[in-house]
Amino acid sequence: MEKQTQDLPTWLLVFIAPTRVLFERFKSVGIRHWTTLFLVLNTAFLFLLPSVQRYWSFWRGLVVLVWLLPFSRIVEIVYAFYNDTFDQLRRVPLRTKLDRVQRFKLLGRSYVEVSICYASLYLAVPWCHFKNALSTGFEAAYFSWITITTTGYGDILPMDSFTRLLCMTEIGVGLLLLVFAVGTYFSFEDKRILME
Repeated sequence: MEKQTQDLPTWLLVFIAPTRVLFERFKSVGIRHWTTLFLVLNTAFLFLLPSVQRYWSFWRGLVVLVWLLPFSRIVEIVYAFYNDTFDQLRRVPLRTKLDRVQRFKLLGRSYVEVSICYASLYLAVPWCHFKNALSTGFEAAYFSWITITTTGYGDILPMDSFTRLLCMTEIGVGLLLLVFAVGTYFSFEDKRILME
């Protein structure tokens, strides 16, 4: 059967989601190990970033380079769930061999990782301004979690257009993961169950 979802060109994926290109090269690792690895890396990055930023002039190049990791993972997760959702809706062969429970676990890990990635972006981008500035990984994780769940207590506020745009994209990604992916996973048909 012909695939209904079109993959992005490799040159574009290298630019916006290098971790996706790496995953295609190292598929033997497995998607569950891959997502767990990057969840740990992004969490470490989030909590180490404030310490590295104290020595900003020395580590500036490294921080900018490592800043690409959270951005790349966000794009990779959105891209993967977008394709997976449409593959399921169109009933084309799925790209992964995960059952329904494994898919929900992957969705949960990805949701938490997206929140952590956005927290890292809030800390890493020096021109972002917040009312009640974010100075620790925990504060950034708190604000990111409040944003992705659309709770919005108002104790930390984005003050410029770029920061507001980051918050808007985080809300959109969170809703995409919850509404779009969960809806299709509830209608997911496991081929092994249908064959029995």
